[in-house]
Amino acid sequence: MGGEVLTIKLTGIAGLCKGRDFEIEEGGEGVIGRSRDCAFRIGEQDEPAPDPDKPLKGSGGKNDHLHTVSRHHVRITFQNAKAIFIEDLSKHGTFLNGNKVDGRDQILGLRKAPMELRLGTNETFRMELVRTPGGIKPKITVKRREA
Repeated sequence: MGGEVLTIKLTGIAGLCKGRDFEIEEGGEGVIGRSRDCAFRIGEQDEPAPDPDKPLKGSGGKNDHLHTVSRHHVRITFQNAKAIFIEDLSKHGTFLNGNKVDGRDQILGLRKAPMELRLGTNETFRMELVRTPGGIKPKITVKRREA
């Protein structure tokens, strides 16, 4: 035992991801996007992923922003507390605390304070580094909170 286990916890705060949690443990990585092969999938869980070549129907609907989330939108690599990387894989942009991520960047400051991660125009997460006592190792999980 001993030591501590670190995870990056992403909590959905706006968009279809609202109320869902996603964790990446130290030494791991996760891709977020609309594709079924993403570790964290944006979209309705029981429906097929939206077709990126077809515009979403309707205007002003609650899910119209989804076309700004790519099939493979962003990759987060968590090597250790001092080496956390974010890579924008999208066409419509990834934003960390309001700043556009260009290519692959190192995330600095997550050990000190949570950050806000936005994909496209609306899907927004609170991202934080969570420390758990050694021996209690969380798995990568996706949870939907009941409203």
